[in-house]
Amino acid sequence: MFNAENKTLKLPSGAEMYYAKFGRGNKVLIMIPGLNIVDMTGTANNLAYFYRRFAKKFTVYIFDRRSGRDMGATIQSMADDLAAALQSLGISEAYVLGVSQGGMIAQYLASDHPELVKRLVLGVTAARTNSVMTDALDEWIEMAEKGDLKGVLIKSYERMYTEAQMKKYKMLIPVMMRFTKFTSTERFADHARAIYSLNSYDNLKNIKVPTLVLGAEHDKITTPEGAKELANRIGCECYIFPNEGHAAYLCNGFNKKVYDFFGK
Repeated sequence: MFNAENKTLKLPSGAEMYYAKFGRGNKVLIMIPGLNIVDMTGTANNLAYFYRRFAKKFTVYIFDRRSGRDMGATIQSMADDLAAALQSLGISEAYVLGVSQGGMIAQYLASDHPELVKRLVLGVTAARTNSVMTDALDEWIEMAEKGDLKGVLIKSYERMYTEAQMKKYKMLIPVMMRFTKFTSTERFADHARAIYSLNSYDNLKNIKVPTLVLGAEHDKITTPEGAKELANRIGCECYIFPNEGHAAYLCNGFNKKVYDFFGK
């Protein structure tokens, strides 16, 4: 479906990185997802269907973080891993979409490796941590270290979705627990801790490519204020989705905003 492929590459460091590839377009689109407790391996068909809007115009790559434990990882080191992956694949310039933690990585990619980025969309993300974000991280990491995957999932959903959405999705959590392939709790905690290192604010002045920031009115993780600060510092357009939470990247209008911006 959509020419979807599940792939793994070896980075110069020796670490491996999974990615999904789909689409037939002559432009390259890199998508960087957020912090995830779900194992991404084998998900290319599902991802291709969800992002099918992009499949005709772009060849799309969706990158996971490096495989296995990632102790001592920072957001900047994750951006360096991604840059190495693009260079290994011979990708010299790409449209880049990063959401949540992926948006944090995308900021460093665009500031530290500007030659790789043609246009940039940063979704529901921020340039530096705040008390709302660190409260969430503290909670998730504590649960992960106890092996409480269900607790991490429920608390994540409570922060990702609005109250109305949560009422609808809460009943699906037992189903997700049964059929979802989870990453290890240790790896999740490694990647969650990396967010404490986030402080790209001073580097944002180095981002010169056309950029769009997308936030959400009821974002209880990176907050709408985080999105606005990010856009103000870069000096770019910012759109805040009304009546949406941190999971705004799943709403109907999000992909259209991204597609229209990359099509300019």
